Amino acid sequence: MSKLTDKQWVELTKVMANFMSNGLRVGQSYMNALRSVDEDLYTEITATDNDCFYNDNKVVNFIKFLNNK
Repeated sequence: MSKLTDKQWVELTKVMANFMSNGLRVGQSYMNALRSVDEDLYTEITATDNDCFYNDNKVVNFIKFLNNK
């Protein structure tokens, strides 16, 4: 079971794409988008191995975390 609802996933994707279109990296975009969609989940993931803000190589960890994998 995902940590996000289907509606939140759609919103996360939209917001993430908007951040990317404004020049942010993938990891930055995902983390900023998560903050706007679910701030508690953003706080939970920040400064962990799943936090991809500073390292795009952690995007897979980020997605797996959100999908409880």
